[in-house]
Amino acid sequence: MNQSIIFVDRVEYDENTKRVSYFAQASGQLITCCYSTNKSKEDALLDFESKKFDYEDIAENAIEDELYNDEGLIEVEELL
Repeated sequence: MNQSIIFVDRVEYDENTKRVSYFAQASGQLITCCYSTNKSKEDALLDFESKKFDYEDIAENAIEDELYNDEGLIEVEELL
């Protein structure tokens, strides 16, 4: 685990985009990590919590590899 990347205890669900967002801090910068889902808000948040460490590991690698999308976000695939 890279100690310079820290995940904050915050997760959000956007009803309009059906996107789950979670956040990391690296070098003082807040980085939004996200994925799209077809689940309801409640199911999506429960699913995220059950796979939180897997999502964080995937996002950490993407941050280290600077795989930001055009919006400046780290976008990952939903884990099934």
